[in-house]
Amino acid sequence: MFETIYPEEEQRFFTDREHLLALLSLSRDLLLQGVRKHLALTGFRRVGKTLAMKEFLRRCQLDKKSSVQVAYIDLPRLSFTPETFAIQFLGYQLYWFCNPSPEQRPEAFFDPSLQLITVGQLGNQELITYFTRFHHELEKEKPDQHLLLEMAFNAPEVYARAMNRKVMLLLDEFPEILSLNNYPQIRDSLGLFRSVLQSQSHVGYVVAGSMISLMERIFLQADSPLFVHFQMETVPPFGRGDSDTLVQKRLELLGQPVPGEVLAAVYQVARGHPFYTYAVCMHVIESVSLLQKPLDAATVQEAFTLETLSTNGRIYNLCHYFLEQSLKDVRGDTMPQAILQILGKEPGGLPLSEIAARLKRPSGPIHQVMNWLLDVDLIDQREDKTYVFRDPVLQIWVAYYYSGVELTGLPSQKVLSSLVAELMERYERTANELGLAKESQVRELLQRFDRQEISGELLGLDGSFQLPTFSQVLPYLSPDGQVEVDALAEGSERWVVEIKWRNKRVGIKELHVLIQKAHGLNGRPWYISQGGFTPEAETFARENQILFSNRSQIEALGKAIRG
Repeated sequence: MFETIYPEEEQRFFTDREHLLALLSLSRDLLLQGVRKHLALTGFRRVGKTLAMKEFLRRCQLDKKSSVQVAYIDLPRLSFTPETFAIQFLGYQLYWFCNPSPEQRPEAFFDPSLQLITVGQLGNQELITYFTRFHHELEKEKPDQHLLLEMAFNAPEVYARAMNRKVMLLLDEFPEILSLNNYPQIRDSLGLFRSVLQSQSHVGYVVAGSMISLMERIFLQADSPLFVHFQMETVPPFGRGDSDTLVQKRLELLGQPVPGEVLAAVYQVARGHPFYTYAVCMHVIESVSLLQKPLDAATVQEAFTLETLSTNGRIYNLCHYFLEQSLKDVRGDTMPQAILQILGKEPGGLPLSEIAARLKRPSGPIHQVMNWLLDVDLIDQREDKTYVFRDPVLQIWVAYYYSGVELTGLPSQKVLSSLVAELMERYERTANELGLAKESQVRELLQRFDRQEISGELLGLDGSFQLPTFSQVLPYLSPDGQVEVDALAEGSERWVVEIKWRNKRVGIKELHVLIQKAHGLNGRPWYISQGGFTPEAETFARENQILFSNRSQIEALGKAIRG
């Protein structure tokens, strides 16, 4: 039963995500106490959101004593006509809750007859009545699509009450539900989902989505039906330690020790992204095993170059798929491609005026295209108004792709060495520019604080929060050179801000250092970490009145201030 969605190989190489798993377990435990904590997970494609949910599901399946039943539903696998969606949504629930046969696949439960038989075998009259009513509506010549969808969404609550259980639904690629809005009887699938969610008390939800901007609009914008109903969590790439662990697991197949330079080189090129790490490691295995290459940093860099530039490379094909999917709605319009081609060659990004000047077009139409590219997550906008790629690997791929550089076979060693040197130099410049710019972006963000009302969650607080105003925001270095902070903001309040733009999660030790600096400067501490914080650090921060924000929270804060 479980192998069909979570193969043994994926289980074997699952690495870290203990903080995320702990958060999922907390939601499950709170549900048992009658408190519902819904979670929304987002992050880059193939960064590990789905694997974390499946690993959580696996652990829950092994816990035979738990009275919480967990179901995983991959929404893109469902048909998005309202009637069929409702049938299949119910079918997945019955597959997880009532399936006695491990060999049976979810699709078997899409059969309405089997659904009625399965529910009948439970022997609960309330459930039998509910499912019979659903199928009677389905058999009408013109069924009420809104009612069918409402009943499908509410079925977990009916089941939980009837069977005296609690239920957790893990809904992957949740934004796919918006496809139902195309039907006149539905129009607002999020509103319908919220109305059902608000009437439930026995069901908890964990949803995931790879389109970061769309997930933010669904769960963080005040005009969205699901605003404040879910806690938003970004699944980041791995930090160095977890990257090393994954590389060790993958390269142990070579049967030789993995040198430290190899671990460092893989992290350097993959930036902790699990899929890029996997792709590079698999190519290294091929190079060492078949071509007798040495297991060293140079082989890693060659592997990354070939995976990125070869048409049969895993990274190449993921980037190509992402680009095609993102641009599918604008086929025939060359302007997005032209903009991406320009940005691909600019490590530090460009402002709108410069992009428009290079294209010899008015800034107004270009601004519309930039907003569309932001919506599909190809690019991001910094606080200084420059536009950059969200992903440095995608940026370097786009630069070569639009330059016509594609490898269809294995080049000579001389050509390969030249390509490696060029690509690595450009790639390092791109990645470093994206990281070094973050401190100045945060200082500009602080200067735009003007008593705006925001969600306190963006700063690690409960409820709402009114931002102060600052007359001066500068880096600070004490006269004796002993105390340095990334930003000292002074005005109606004084804030002491530390920024760590790396994948590793911040722990209590780093927060202790910030507290000491803030105490000496008589300011309020705020820690910003791209990779987030350990659970212990979050608890420590709340206990010691330290503001804290991860990448998604700081991005959402910037958007909230921009309005």
